[in-house]
Amino acid sequence: MKKFFVFGDAHSFYDELMTALNEAGFDSGNKDHILICLGDLCDRGPKSKEILTFIDSLPEERKLCVIGNHEIMMELMIRRGNFNGADINNGTMKTAVNISENEDDTIADLKNNRLWNEYKRSWHWYYEIGDRIFVHGWIPCVYHNDRFATAYYKPIEDWRNASIEEFYDATWLNGMEAWSKGIREEGKTIFCGHWNTSWGHYRLHGKGSEYGKDADFGPFIDEGIIALDASTANSHKVNVYTFEIEDNVTIK
Repeated sequence: MKKFFVFGDAHSFYDELMTALNEAGFDSGNKDHILICLGDLCDRGPKSKEILTFIDSLPEERKLCVIGNHEIMMELMIRRGNFNGADINNGTMKTAVNISENEDDTIADLKNNRLWNEYKRSWHWYYEIGDRIFVHGWIPCVYHNDRFATAYYKPIEDWRNASIEEFYDATWLNGMEAWSKGIREEGKTIFCGHWNTSWGHYRLHGKGSEYGKDADFGPFIDEGIIALDASTANSHKVNVYTFEIEDNVTIK
């Protein structure tokens, strides 16, 4: 049997991630233990170098890494060649400085940075294992929202063949809201990160508040969805969900 350990949005909180994985029973030396990262591995927290070193240490066949919006922000920053306000506010610059080996030209260094580029090799927009789909925000769909209209979602019939732009837009979606609006995949459970699970517990399950003392940052689980973003910067926890399947499983 293969055992999968799913987490997302660790945001450079290395100690919190390792605590959660240890509690879930993850063994980095066990060839049948596989990590699934739902994106946003870095930024915000203090230990980008440590968390990238950990992910990079795992063999390619034992890590399935989904692209998150923070991975994209780092790539856009590298291509621009400069920091902007969003990079500072979102912690992207913090990650860049933390992992750079060249204090004189941090961004130029990242183009060939060993830690970052090894992590990039494992990126995919989504993974599919049996009746489970793994994404960052949600599966691609048509989304529209502005100050004068209620947000609406419409499905994309063949979302697996969506454009890069549509996959990129999907990394920013609140998966719990999209799910509640009917964007689902029949017969499948979609795992997502990106949006704090307390949102779903509060707004969809009527449990606790979103950020108060009674907020629930544990996994949001309902029919067809498992959301895992624990808002680690606030909760100081990382959610890890585990499941086992036979070792001849097909991963797409």
